[in-house]
Amino acid sequence: MAGDRDYHRKRLLGMLRATWVAQACSVFTILGLPDRIAAGETTAVELAAAANVDPVALRRLLGALAEAGILREVTTDRYELSPVGEYLRSDVPGSARSTAVLYGQEVYRSFDGLLETVRTGRPSFGDVFGLPFYEYLDRNPDFATTFNTAMATAPVSRALTADLLGGAHTIVDVGGGDGGLLAEVLRDDPDRRGVLAELPEAAAQARERLAEAGVLDRVRIVPGSFFDEVPGSGDLYLLCRVLHNWNDANAGRVLERVRVAMPATARLVVLEELLPTTAQPRSASAGAWAAPRTRIVDLLMLVLMEGRDRTAEEYTKLLADNGFAVKSVTEDAIEAVPA
Repeated sequence: MAGDRDYHRKRLLGMLRATWVAQACSVFTILGLPDRIAAGETTAVELAAAANVDPVALRRLLGALAEAGILREVTTDRYELSPVGEYLRSDVPGSARSTAVLYGQEVYRSFDGLLETVRTGRPSFGDVFGLPFYEYLDRNPDFATTFNTAMATAPVSRALTADLLGGAHTIVDVGGGDGGLLAEVLRDDPDRRGVLAELPEAAAQARERLAEAGVLDRVRIVPGSFFDEVPGSGDLYLLCRVLHNWNDANAGRVLERVRVAMPATARLVVLEELLPTTAQPRSASAGAWAAPRTRIVDLLMLVLMEGRDRTAEEYTKLLADNGFAVKSVTEDAIEAVPA
């Protein structure tokens, strides 16, 4: 019917305009305006003066963000953050500030090359920035800080259940980011000890987070690449959202290092958002955010780096090809032992 067609067309146009809103949020955040509004500077004139930008252009940006639900225009030309916009502040738990910056800069520019990526299968990030993702990360400390901070705000995986942790005294978190997962695991059991293996930039951030969590005295931090060496002597090894960053060959290299390091009695738990193996129908009215998150993230992986998300069956094969036998598969968690 005509009414349904009009509704669905408007839904589509809303999805197509989503990139505009993301860019507006990124610029708003880069200028430091969420924190300024929270501190009491609430008019376009005040904010333009503080950020040294054009007041007319800024007023238009703020108006668009108000229409998008990031801001509220409480009186003419006076704004406050909405509950959604609060997460763009730098000082709130779960802040999405670094994510907004990341999505508006390197991620946005990478998606500009999606057409060529689909044609060639090659991540566009390297074409746009002249280096593969992780080399660029290593050579650009500001980007590394933004990226690591954005990753640090991701929710800690709930797939690591008490059953999977059972009997583990020393837990080695390989590529453990800022230590959020390890902090949760150690906080739940004062007798546990942890080892965190991560690149130096992220390892420094992990030291701060683990100290804040009150568990740093029970953690050994090992800066370095898991392609070179993985710490030994653990009871339980964790790979949380690590393997999806790499193609099968390099994911196999990571697993090989873990396999060499771990004692014969140790276990490995791989935490990943597993791709579904069957179609996941969604109604057209549900919107883009109703799509399975793993498939949207997999599209991000496609343009950024060589990795990809996988099904449980694909991870099972990857583990088997690299010296492991899978013991169990639960939602977003695969438990394996040396074969």
